[in-house]
Amino acid sequence: MIPIEAETTTKNGIKVVYVSKENILPFLTEKKGEGFDTLLMITGVDYKDHLEVLYHLLSSGNNARLIVKTKTNEEVDSVTSLWKGADWHERETWDLVGVKFKNHPNLKRILLAEGWIGHPLRKDYPMDKKQFVNLSDDGEDRVSYDKTEGY
Repeated sequence: MIPIEAETTTKNGIKVVYVSKENILPFLTEKKGEGFDTLLMITGVDYKDHLEVLYHLLSSGNNARLIVKTKTNEEVDSVTSLWKGADWHERETWDLVGVKFKNHPNLKRILLAEGWIGHPLRKDYPMDKKQFVNLSDDGEDRVSYDKTEGY
């Protein structure tokens, strides 16, 4: 049994557990074996001093839900080996929050252009700087702060 750091409950009664980032993959593997067969969502939150990754799980057999949280400032293990659908959730979390998922098969931007600078859901993201995207002749997106180079 993988240890948890803390446990709480949401206002609608969903159990929330906190697990260290080193134990996140073994813990989620354990939970999948216990019947949490569906990954509903992965998301990230920036709390200024740390980032958190949240995994929303469902046990379709028991109709039970579980939220697993882990703190990180850099990266966390990918869970694409457990749930193939984690691919896009992890890419979106990387794209918008900046959490890197170790051993992800294709960790690249999914919503923003590949050359986009920064991660828009981070508290330190410069909202006053506009980036412009243009499709170059080779078919690749080009990102620039110069509006004459964008759409």
